[in-house]
Amino acid sequence: MNVKSTGFPLIQSHRLEAPLGSFMEHVEVVLIGDGPFILFDAGYPECVPEMLSWVESRAGGALKKLVLTHHHFDHSGGAKAVCERFGVTAYAHPLEMRLLEEEQPGLPVSPIREGEFVELGEMRLEAILTPGHSPGHLSFWWKEERILLGGDNVLLPSTTAVTAPRGNLGDYLESLEKVKKLAPRLIYPGHGPVIEDPISRIDELIEHRKMRDAQYLEALEAGHDTPAKIAEQIYQDLPEGKRKLGACVIELHLERFVKSGEVACADGRYSLTTGPL
Repeated sequence: MNVKSTGFPLIQSHRLEAPLGSFMEHVEVVLIGDGPFILFDAGYPECVPEMLSWVESRAGGALKKLVLTHHHFDHSGGAKAVCERFGVTAYAHPLEMRLLEEEQPGLPVSPIREGEFVELGEMRLEAILTPGHSPGHLSFWWKEERILLGGDNVLLPSTTAVTAPRGNLGDYLESLEKVKKLAPRLIYPGHGPVIEDPISRIDELIEHRKMRDAQYLEALEAGHDTPAKIAEQIYQDLPEGKRKLGACVIELHLERFVKSGEVACADGRYSLTTGPL
């Protein structure tokens, strides 16, 4: 989908199919501008040939920089290839830079912080810190058009995986509220189609987390006292790999209840402290 402003396309999104066995089925990369261009995210390493071909067909040699919403390999795996092919530098939040440098030694990466702008001609996209999925996850806000390049903060139709050790559920929920206050007209997500009713989708995601909270507490009351046991109960129709990821998500939900005093944890086993629900 292209968004047009002042008569020419400024945003182009391209879907890359994920490698077999990946948790997500696809990932989106976004190109902005009408020459020169800026690329947001770089897809899986397995997608590099297709991704480079698409960027070259749209931007030629006029790529100015690569901006990464976060360090996860489905978004940064092609970063080195982009930097080498086009002679550009990658930009990421300082918290993500450290992780990128560990995962991809030699990647030319510079910092971009909350409140700074990615500028290209008349476009000024403000970096908005939206942690939770990853500590330094950034979204990019084009205020004049009320368009957000959202990374993995708001997805459709899937939900964002918030898992230990680097995920933080409290931060994620605060990020959703932060984005909601911007009142975006469109969100370009890191996975899935352009979101054309962002406020409704954010409300759905918040309600989804509340529903999961209730399910996990009910499972605790029924005697399922570890994240793995709760995942087996709630996600029994999912393959084992996704159940394991579900257990990681459940752990963060339960730890949030531990901090609030509603749940206790001893030797990796959880129990309610507030009596029957």
